[in-house]
Amino acid sequence: MIIINTGNGKGKTTAAIGQIVRSLGQGFKVCLIQLFKGEKFYGEQKILMQLSNLDFFAFAKEHPCCVKNISFEKAVEECCLAMDKLKEIVSSTNRYDLIILEEFNIALRDKFIDEGEFIALVKCLSQKSDVIITGRSAPQSLINIANLVTEMKEIKHQYNEGTRDQKGIEY
Repeated sequence: MIIINTGNGKGKTTAAIGQIVRSLGQGFKVCLIQLFKGEKFYGEQKILMQLSNLDFFAFAKEHPCCVKNISFEKAVEECCLAMDKLKEIVSSTNRYDLIILEEFNIALRDKFIDEGEFIALVKCLSQKSDVIITGRSAPQSLINIANLVTEMKEIKHQYNEGTRDQKGIEY
């Protein structure tokens, strides 16, 4: 199954993390590959990296629009490393029951990875595993091959009132 969590509202990652917990509770083997989320900054990273039956990988830890010293070329290079990891998983005999591809929609939107190549890899992955892809702006071509698409819609957000990130809520 291919599942997409997209939209401009909060909760895409949170929903995916909930699915990881549910899968691990059933004894499943899970792989989480994150883009643009730093490392050991977000609360879920600190917990998830300690769990057995979960392989965790972080690539392209910062997005060029958020960090000035990261170039577009550097982001592409680091996202290509994530794509290499996906290719390795596709060709491996190591089987995951669930694979989470965190913020890959952003990498597609910003042209850090090739859309056609990514979709081909996701199709291969989904033959052996359930795959969840998160991030704003999921491309229509990815939505078309998905089995389940959820759009998180922002109704109201404290950022618009000038409130800063809140530890334990946003990270």
